[in-house]
Amino acid sequence: MSPPDLPPAGVGIGRRTVLRTLLLGGLGVAAPGALAGCARRMDAVAGAGPVTAVRGGTVVWGKPLEALALNPTTSSVGASWELIQVVYEPLVELDDDLGVVPALAQSWENPAPGEWVFTLRSGARFSNGRPVDADDVVGTFARHLDPAKPTAFASYIGGTGTTVSRVDDRRVRFVLGAPREMFLSALSAAVAVILPIREIGAGEVTPATEMLGTGPFMVESHRQDRDWVLVRNPFSWRPPTADRLEVPIILDTNARIAALRNGSIDIATFDEPDAALLLSDVPAVAVQVQPRTDFFVLTLNAVGDTPFTDRRVRQAVAHGIDRERIRQVALAGVGAVTGPVSATFPGALPTTVHRDTAKARTLLAEAARTDLHFEIIYGGPVAGGIAQIIQQDLAEIGVTVRATQLEAAVLNQRSWVSTPARMDAAVSFYAAFGGPLMAMRNWSPELAPFTAGFQEDDPSVTDLVTRAWSASGPSADAAVRRASTALEEQANTIPLVTKPGIVAYRADRVAPRISRLDGNLDVMQYAGALSRVRTGGA
Repeated sequence: MSPPDLPPAGVGIGRRTVLRTLLLGGLGVAAPGALAGCARRMDAVAGAGPVTAVRGGTVVWGKPLEALALNPTTSSVGASWELIQVVYEPLVELDDDLGVVPALAQSWENPAPGEWVFTLRSGARFSNGRPVDADDVVGTFARHLDPAKPTAFASYIGGTGTTVSRVDDRRVRFVLGAPREMFLSALSAAVAVILPIREIGAGEVTPATEMLGTGPFMVESHRQDRDWVLVRNPFSWRPPTADRLEVPIILDTNARIAALRNGSIDIATFDEPDAALLLSDVPAVAVQVQPRTDFFVLTLNAVGDTPFTDRRVRQAVAHGIDRERIRQVALAGVGAVTGPVSATFPGALPTTVHRDTAKARTLLAEAARTDLHFEIIYGGPVAGGIAQIIQQDLAEIGVTVRATQLEAAVLNQRSWVSTPARMDAAVSFYAAFGGPLMAMRNWSPELAPFTAGFQEDDPSVTDLVTRAWSASGPSADAAVRRASTALEEQANTIPLVTKPGIVAYRADRVAPRISRLDGNLDVMQYAGALSRVRTGGA
């Protein structure tokens, strides 16, 4: 595949110009309404005649980031999950209401508390033609449940006490080591896709560099940091409509917008909410703001040599932030203010922490930190906008904040890899997946080891989270409320606002199916349904 014909990155209104205008108030209150209501579809091709989906052909997806962590078992990178979920499939998946529906498992039963038996779909095959069998499922989850080195995902399915065993060729039994109300939802995640264990064991496939799955497409070629070419999986149990899915990596937002404008790509995804505004005058482009369960957080380093080892200082920062202003300005009015349970989930508990500058000043005085100053590190432009608002908010309570943008690799090393983390604070986001309580693990280094560099290890918090995960019936609401309140009082990781996504496509060229609610960073969940269209007469 040749790279698309991309105009210079600066074509059109600059994204930073729009964000800067929003931050300065230049767009007033019109911008939030403009973005929240931006869902133009077939009116984008009004006057062109009827639109008819056609089989075959090539669809081009402009992807913002390269997929660098391809091993599903260990991958923790959303940009990689997007591609993993096109090539592989899990036992179950989520529908548009985050309900659990069959995927590779055609059915399941729950014969006893903590016991689940899954029956694999007849005819499901990997793209090399081999049927999926029970050994693939057992081997996949053995990689998560290794007692010597369990993955972070293991906590969602009962921990290392969970056993996964073969019943027969097409049936697998899970016996959970601890009760988990989110068990089924967790099985839909990208890290839970089923791997070709026989080929991995024989050395024919290396998951870190190669992908062999059961999904609608398989990899034909890859040029690092340039593009992927995926082609129809001839053995898929739900074959795709298109023959090819070409995926150029286009880092710059303006370049993706320009490529949509000139037709060199058909569909693109964006994290920046102002992209909807920038796309609003592009002919034939339809735009959908997609609610997601993910949410932005401010992580404070309570482990290293920072002021945030004192809970009162962390609480002061939490009470000093105006999260509604973050939503209105940095996210241009989309998304929602959230607590530890993502506000995207219906019936989610609202946050219990609100801006209270008097309380914030009192807490700083009690901690003898009236001269507090610290650095916030961040990556992309949306996180930068959030950091800037936090900087302005905290200045009003006498706190000096320096906001520093870092390249992704450096940010990852300083905030997630180093222990203790080499930071004071960072703006990041948490994936909440398909279960309302799943993100709660991130407040416990025991349950989420990747947070050990900055997250206080508080056994009482871990206990409250695991109790909430295990509770059912009338006691569940109270258990969730106790856990959520404790996480906000700890104020080590401060939930801010939900993180919606933007999907834009050429309505005169393709007809995608886009989930109206995403729980797994799976914007291409319905990649198999992507089709080219013919406009005008038959």
